[in-house]
Amino acid sequence: MYETDEDIRSLQELLDHSHARMGAYMRSILTRERTLTARQVTTYLHGIRHVTFAAVTSAGEPRVAPLDALFIRGRFHVGSGRSSIRVRHLRRRPKVSLAHFVGDEVAVTVHGTVTLMERSHPDVAAIEPIYLDLYGSSPFGWSEHVMLMRVEPQAMYAYAPQPERFPEGTADRACRNDS
Repeated sequence: MYETDEDIRSLQELLDHSHARMGAYMRSILTRERTLTARQVTTYLHGIRHVTFAAVTSAGEPRVAPLDALFIRGRFHVGSGRSSIRVRHLRRRPKVSLAHFVGDEVAVTVHGTVTLMERSHPDVAAIEPIYLDLYGSSPFGWSEHVMLMRVEPQAMYAYAPQPERFPEGTADRACRNDS
């Protein structure tokens, strides 16, 4: 986990707020007994996870892509090419959806706004070492055109029909920037 205790509190508030705003049908599936806590989510999402990442074109047409992602400080981070069509769309329309799921075992869905992060972005210094640890190299070494994207969630849902299968970790391995 790369989350501080404050990150965990904020994430739990987001999960609770999102759950409270669900429609009746969604709430019938994502009952409290079938949801994960913030600590379960951060423990489970530690490491590299595969996600579907959706944005829209200028015509409002959805575009989805499979990407690998890191969950750092309660936010998903993905990469793309700085000159890619996806990034061009996101510069104009930064609203996105992202989902990680494994069959019927677990699903984490996020709707939010993307923050585009070039190497000079002030937050990159804190997350680049995590990429180095997990991938063995910096994403900025993969290509001179790499851009990281952080999803700032407005809604987040974490479903698991057997939540007891997802242990809660602690923030002892957190990426700490508390000072």
